[in-house]
Formats: sequence, C-alpha cells, structure tokens
Amino acid sequence: MYFMRKHRSIVLYAICLLLAAGFFAVPIHTAHAVSVDVTCAGTDTITYQPGLLLTPQTVGVATTKILAPCTSSDPTITAGTMQSAFTATLSCSTLFAGRSGTEILSWSNRRSSTFTFNRAVNDVGGQTTVTQTGSITSGEFAGATAVEQIVYVTPSTLQCLAPPGLTTLGPGSVVLTISTP
Repeated sequence: MYFMRKHRSIVLYAICLLLAAGFFAVPIHTAHAVSVDVTCAGTDTITYQPGLLLTPQTVGVATTKILAPCTSSDPTITAGTMQSAFTATLSCSTLFAGRSGTEILSWSNRRSSTFTFNRAVNDVGGQTTVTQTGSITSGEFAGATAVEQIVYVTPSTLQCLAPPGLTTLGPGSVVLTISTP
C-alpha cells in the first residue's frame, strides 16, 4: 500500500512538471480579426437613354453613386462617389442579371479604389437587392475585400411595355463595406 501511494505521488509530480514545461500544452488558435477599413451609406441612381423596354436594345447608361457618410480607418475619407457612363444592350428582363464588373470609387481624400466584383440579385416583396462582392484590386485599400449592397424599389413591368420605357432606376440605398482580413 505504501508503495502504491508513493508511486502515485511520483506520477502526479511528473505530470505536474510536464504540464508546467508545456509538454501537454494545447495549441491555442487565435481568431484572425477582420479590420473594417471603410463603411459608407449612400444612394445609387441609374438612368437609361432611351428607356428600357421588354426587348433588348442598345442604350446609354449613366450611374451616379454618392457614398456619404463614410467612417474609415483613414480619417481623410468621409465620403466617396462613383460615376460611369457606357452603352450596353439591355432590356427590362436582363436589367438585373448576375454579372461581373468593375467600379472606380473616388474618395474625399482625392484617392481612388478599383472595385472588381461579381453581382447577385434577389427580388422579394417589391424590393430588388443587388449584392456586389469582390475585392479592391488597386488604389486605396488594395487587397481588401468589399461588399456593396444596393436596394431598389422593383420597377413596374408596365413601364417596359411602351416608350419612353424605364428611364430611371433609383435612387436606391447603398451600404459599402471594405475590410482587410
């Protein structure tokens, strides 16, 4: 009996020494925090000339996105804009198709970011939500990930039946988040 108690004490002592030395140390996995570099709220308005109809046609598209207010890890960024003009073959039925694209975001500090994204669209209950997910490929915040969500009132199909067609979409509300993993 004495031998077993003494043997148990030695074993417990050895375990304590091994634990203290880190022999049985359990690796601690630290979570990698995501750093939010910019968050902006704002509006997006798109115009079409001529207006969109049910059948595809070549139209001029002008987009104006105003991002304000913004909070940022860079205190010189308080707002941003994105404006573009291009031609495309569109109709009311292809307007919200998923696609990829690029936007140039101009910041209040006179710098810019190139946002390359894939677009997904969800239309529920009279609201069309466009989610653009991708990365900042150049400029301010290069290498960061970005998610932009735009919510529009779903346009009426009746506007698409005859000229002038759907000439304006929006303003829709925008939330843009740029973060570094």
